[in-house]
Amino acid sequence: MISLSIFLLAWVLIVQGDKISDNSIKSIINPDIEIKNCTFGEICTGALNSSSVHYYSVEYSFDPSMAIRVITNMTYKTEQESPLLIVVRQIRGVISWTLPYTFTNGMIYSSASRILCLQNEINRTRAHISRVFIEISTSNNDLINYSVQLENITQFILQTGISQQFFVSPAMPVYYKFTFPPDIENVFIDVRSPDQLCTVVSVQSFDCPVYDVSEIGTRQGHYQTMASIASFNVYASEFPKRNTFLLVFLVKPTDADCLNDQEQTMIRPSGIVDVQRRKNATVTLQPPANYNFLYIAIFSTIGLFLFIYFMAFGIMCKHPDIYDHLAPEQLPFLEAKAEREIAERRDNEFRYQTAEGEENVESAATGNELENSADVEVIETSNAGFVTVSDLCVKDYDYLKQKFRIYPQTMLTIAIFYTLPVIQLVLQFQLNIDASGNEDICYFNFLCTRQFAMLTAFNNVFSNIGYCALGLLFLIIVYRRDMAYARFLAKYPAIGKEYGIPQHFGLFYAMGIGLFMEGVMSACYHICPSKQNFQFDTSFMFIVAVLNIIKIYQTRHPDINPRSAGSFSFLAVIILVTVIGVYYDEQWFWITYAVIHILSCLAFTGKIYYMGRLKVTFRVHVHLYHLVKENGILSRPRYLNRMMILIPANCINIAFALYGAIVQPESFPNHLLFVFLGNLAIYLLYYILMKIIHREHFTRFSILFLLLATFFWSSSLYFFYQEVKSYEVQPAISRMRNRPCILLHTYDVHDIWHLLSSFSLFFSFLTLLTLDDGIRRKRRKELAAF
Repeated sequence: MISLSIFLLAWVLIVQGDKISDNSIKSIINPDIEIKNCTFGEICTGALNSSSVHYYSVEYSFDPSMAIRVITNMTYKTEQESPLLIVVRQIRGVISWTLPYTFTNGMIYSSASRILCLQNEINRTRAHISRVFIEISTSNNDLINYSVQLENITQFILQTGISQQFFVSPAMPVYYKFTFPPDIENVFIDVRSPDQLCTVVSVQSFDCPVYDVSEIGTRQGHYQTMASIASFNVYASEFPKRNTFLLVFLVKPTDADCLNDQEQTMIRPSGIVDVQRRKNATVTLQPPANYNFLYIAIFSTIGLFLFIYFMAFGIMCKHPDIYDHLAPEQLPFLEAKAEREIAERRDNEFRYQTAEGEENVESAATGNELENSADVEVIETSNAGFVTVSDLCVKDYDYLKQKFRIYPQTMLTIAIFYTLPVIQLVLQFQLNIDASGNEDICYFNFLCTRQFAMLTAFNNVFSNIGYCALGLLFLIIVYRRDMAYARFLAKYPAIGKEYGIPQHFGLFYAMGIGLFMEGVMSACYHICPSKQNFQFDTSFMFIVAVLNIIKIYQTRHPDINPRSAGSFSFLAVIILVTVIGVYYDEQWFWITYAVIHILSCLAFTGKIYYMGRLKVTFRVHVHLYHLVKENGILSRPRYLNRMMILIPANCINIAFALYGAIVQPESFPNHLLFVFLGNLAIYLLYYILMKIIHREHFTRFSILFLLLATFFWSSSLYFFYQEVKSYEVQPAISRMRNRPCILLHTYDVHDIWHLLSSFSLFFSFLTLLTLDDGIRRKRRKELAAF
């Protein structure tokens, strides 16, 4: 009996439930239509469920200088199953949204507003009476309370030179209209905010619909993410149809796209209602008065380098090369004396030959025997207590000349094959910016970008002209010295073998090509500065730094200088490590790098101290043991002057390695570049100090070039550390570091770094070229090899 009662009760519930369900479905399919009265500016309230649809017909006075905003609110309940659907119909278009206004991360807003598109009006150029239709519906069974209001936006038109303050939130986007006056071709948009709420700012054409909702709004026109600063250069040619654009602002639901620190990104859990994310911002449009200075800056810069060329050629014409005007009364005497010394040394010359294939051996067996003995052969110091240049330049000059000529040939080949794909890649980046409108791709200093042709930041690209111009000038100077030295050797061959430093110009040619290519590659990088492209800017910096170190070493060690293939293979590994450091900037990488750095320093220490006789192979420890044993394990160091530089240099390099592993700087390429530049500075300083200790003469030109290099390095580094952008942070944060132009309204501090550092490198190269001019009359037996 009880079971029968339960069965009957269940049957009644099912039948009644089906009737209720049927009624709900019927109410959704055929709801009651209610025409509601509402006037412009009035807050109209109502309540509805799935059984009815509310229609509003609101009349208003249209004015082309104003815009209409529709504001909607609702009473949100967590048990609510379905949202309100708001549909706003204009004469020529429709927009819609839901309440609550939800985002993909689960954030919910019970209030939302949209600005109606002016292009949907019948007549957009004069005032008239218009009407808008609003439909509100829901599929929710329970009543939902709501309100709707239409209001005027009186400050809708932007004007140049007049700031406009406004508030914007995720559910209430804002946009403004600007029409180019006939006498203005472009404007600069500057947006500032005291807070760092993540916002998308986009420049869109004056069309309907306006893309002012979250996902769509970030993919239209030119757009940037903004924390506290955003800026655009907008050109009238981009909007030929109406000469008008819209500036749209939309606050993102979280700050994850703008801030690096994830703890500050305000990522809220789903279900949180009406999070207070209201951004206060001010927008200002500036006329393009400063853009007239772009052409002044271009011609001024070109004029500066033409003047430098004029001065350089004037000095070269007035002052012949030192090898063209050696004191002629002394040369015949020096030539005869040098010929006698050469004849005396000819019988002993064979023992200085190496077993690398260059020496004159009578059989392969003899060559192998010499090669095996070279591992432990110790070069004796002179009577003065040091190894001389004469001991390390016994190989044939013509052979070494051809060996070092391979450097510029290899350099030129690498430059061609490296540069061509890079140019294609960065130009494609520029095309992607223009096509997609995403200005977060490249890290520009947006407060100082001067567009020219297709380049967004032409000033950043053009400022690298100094590297190219001075690189070509250095090649001309080296060629002049090369020809003068060749004439000198042809006239006085014996003096060329016994006096002064043997001159080899292959590395100088490679350095000149490297300086020119640094300008090209830096220009390529600044077409679209980014983390991925930064290697283009640093690659030839590494090459130039290493070539300078090799050149200083080659000056007094011509016989044991590294070959071109080995040097550029080492550089290829360095660039590969740099690329890995860009993409895997983690603790394990820094520790691995530190270990390899320290071991490499120890290997190079042995190589330099024993002047190339230590073979860096898997049996390096065996070779090192034989060399130390030959010298005496507990004896006084044989090469004390080398020990003086190697010990502090190793300490500094170990400090570099440990600093990287512990601190882990933001940019690995910058850290590695500072390592090489630091080693170059240490070696050059040591070389100059050793010249002073050995009382070697400096010419007036070498002193002048050294002082100019020091001056330009100190001034250029000041501007280098004035950071105007950083690819190590999010684009919105990088823009907070942007700074205005400071020179000719065209160049920023980084452009000035380009110009000054080109002079720094140029005078540094001239310093190396002329540093030993003062000892050209001194016998090589008296010159220390340090």
